[in-house]
Amino acid sequence: MNIRSLKTIVIAAMAAICPLRAAAVTDKEMEEARTITAKAYLRYANDGSGYLDDVTATTMTALNASLKAKEKENLKAFNSVKVPSDYASWDKEKLVEFWAVTFFTSPALSDKGKVAKSRVRKQISAMNIAAPATKEEAKKEEAKADAPAPAKESPEITAQDNPVSAETGSESMTADAAQAQEDLLSDQNAIEKDAADAAPERPQEESHTWVYVLVLAILVGIVIWLVVYAANLMKRQPDGGNTEESGDTADLREQTRKAIAAKNKEIEDLHLRLQAEESKSADLGMELERARLDRNRLEETLSRLREENAALTRKLAGNATARTATAATVRANETAAPARRENTREDAPEQKPILRVIYLGRANARGIFVRADRRINAGNTIYRLDTNDGLVGTFHVVDEPEVVDVALSNPAEYLGNGCTGEDLADTTGVTRIVTESAGTAIFENGYWKILRKTRIRYE
Repeated sequence: MNIRSLKTIVIAAMAAICPLRAAAVTDKEMEEARTITAKAYLRYANDGSGYLDDVTATTMTALNASLKAKEKENLKAFNSVKVPSDYASWDKEKLVEFWAVTFFTSPALSDKGKVAKSRVRKQISAMNIAAPATKEEAKKEEAKADAPAPAKESPEITAQDNPVSAETGSESMTADAAQAQEDLLSDQNAIEKDAADAAPERPQEESHTWVYVLVLAILVGIVIWLVVYAANLMKRQPDGGNTEESGDTADLREQTRKAIAAKNKEIEDLHLRLQAEESKSADLGMELERARLDRNRLEETLSRLREENAALTRKLAGNATARTATAATVRANETAAPARRENTREDAPEQKPILRVIYLGRANARGIFVRADRRINAGNTIYRLDTNDGLVGTFHVVDEPEVVDVALSNPAEYLGNGCTGEDLADTTGVTRIVTESAGTAIFENGYWKILRKTRIRYE
């Protein structure tokens, strides 16, 4: 144990022996605490009240003089909270408890302003609270308030003791003499009042006296033991208690501090790396989920296309069978036509010839061409269909300027359902539509319907 440690022990013991009076709250301190609370509340209640950080005030009057209109409006809710009147009996702990906790439980205060509790606790805890008056001093204050005005002549203060008073009279008494006279009268009144109250109070005071004596004796014994122990410990040290820290110990402490700092830095770096890895893992999880959804959509699309392909294959097979039957019927009819024409020329009507070229409009979402004309219909015609039997034919985009202009004005509407190709929506600088392979269409239920789209490209 070195000298500094011994001093600390002795001082702590002496501080324990010395009777300390609990702090009490005066009107001035209560006003200062209220002003601290109001300033903190207004600062948090309005985000635009930053100017209050530069305001220094210990009274509500001084604070109110520095407030703007918004803070004065918020101060109404603050002033509506009732403040107890018995604060003269409070100690510092109770003062902090009221302003930092109890006061902010009022429903009249705004929620944003209630955040100021921690700042209020810190600032009021830093206040110096004056010691309260003892019982005898309190009685003196009461006697001072009830005492009559001092007489011109007093046995303690005479004209001989105070020449200034003799020359100028009682009205020109110096401040010190007047104060001394007033204190003397107050002491006399207090002594008389104590004598009147001594009877009921003496038993209680005597009942606690032995406790104070016992505690004081114990503390004195502890101090004596600490002093003796410290003295014996210093005698056993060869250098008489001069235990300054060695250079090796200082180096060891510095190395330990640096090692701890390095480990803390390493832990912080590992924490940052962990956060980065967790973020990367979350991103990969999101990418995996998106890939899974895309795969499901592609599988659904593939299944649907397979079903459509199977349906088209069955339809083409049926159409091929129908075309074969139709072609056989046509050939049979053509073989028998001369004879029939000779036999029925006079009594049978003339048959309508089969159209070999048909101009079609756009195709809708179901693959049905919305109109058919014998010749190009400006503004409506998009495709030309060539057929030999009136049942099946091939079609392609009409390569005419007026048709190209209409088709390129809205490729999605005029070309999207009947054509395939690359970048059909990109029509910048396009002047021609070239058909790379013709599409196939069939005549069903009075409409031409697409079996296979035509493939085109722009030039």
